[in-house]
Amino acid sequence: MGLAIQAKGLTKKYPGKTALDGFSLEVAEGEILGLLGPNGAGKSTFISIISGAESASSGELFLFGENASNLSRKLVGVAPQDNAVYPLLTCMENLLYFGSLYGITGREARTRAEELLQQLGLSDKKNVPAASLSGGMRRRLNLACALMHRPKIIILDEPTTGLDPAVRNSMWKTVREVARDTGATVVLTTHYLEEAEALCSRIVLMNSGKVVADGTPSSLKRFAGREIAKIKSIPGKYEVAIDRLRKVKGVDAAIPTEHGLVVESDNISPLIQEITRVLEKHGEKIVELSISRPSLEDVFLKLTGAKLREGAADEPAK
Repeated sequence: MGLAIQAKGLTKKYPGKTALDGFSLEVAEGEILGLLGPNGAGKSTFISIISGAESASSGELFLFGENASNLSRKLVGVAPQDNAVYPLLTCMENLLYFGSLYGITGREARTRAEELLQQLGLSDKKNVPAASLSGGMRRRLNLACALMHRPKIIILDEPTTGLDPAVRNSMWKTVREVARDTGATVVLTTHYLEEAEALCSRIVLMNSGKVVADGTPSSLKRFAGREIAKIKSIPGKYEVAIDRLRKVKGVDAAIPTEHGLVVESDNISPLIQEITRVLEKHGEKIVELSISRPSLEDVFLKLTGAKLREGAADEPAK
């Protein structure tokens, strides 16, 4: 499997600001990659360079092994954060228009539009103006327009911003289905940490125009620290049980405190049954048990001292 996207030392400078600073990244074909970072991290600038809306000040960008060009960018479909659909046009008219921008017209365009309307649950809205759609439906239409030319790279820029949790979960399902059915490479930017974890096989954390961390959600979270189980039990005499707990495979530490017992592990959930069995065997009755896991927010905070949802204003207006 080759590379869909390869950025080498991309730099983008605006007056008084560097949006990308020697940014390098490789994205494999068929991968679902999440780009996370605060406003101003450079996410939107990188997407603009991929799509051709912006040009880099320096560095190189390759799409499927070739220098990014107008031709190779026809393989890219972008669903922007702000819906690109035309409110007075119907769903069908919007799709036909966006298809025409890529030379897809006539019967081919109508057939493709019908496919997408069916796939994204909009068939009964095909003759309804976009302005009359709910927020979630407009997001789906926005995605459908980006898919009209069957792109091999799909860029989703904050696809669920402003949607309520139920509609957001529905949109996640749609994105998974599109990725599965098309086999396309997907690059997702989001401020929702749970969205990145739900959809992405790999996450890149960005700050100040650079990559600060790159890995699977689970590997990144392990960087922030171990998972912790906090246990309260009666009578709370852990002197005998503590030695046995420390010998449980996967347990890194078992620490008695005045508030109960703290057990640390890289992956605590599979160990809970054995931990409780050991405690009960030694006469402890568990009355409270909670698990805390490091989050992607913790990773970013540890690496940069900043929070993912804080930062300067986004990149300069395009």
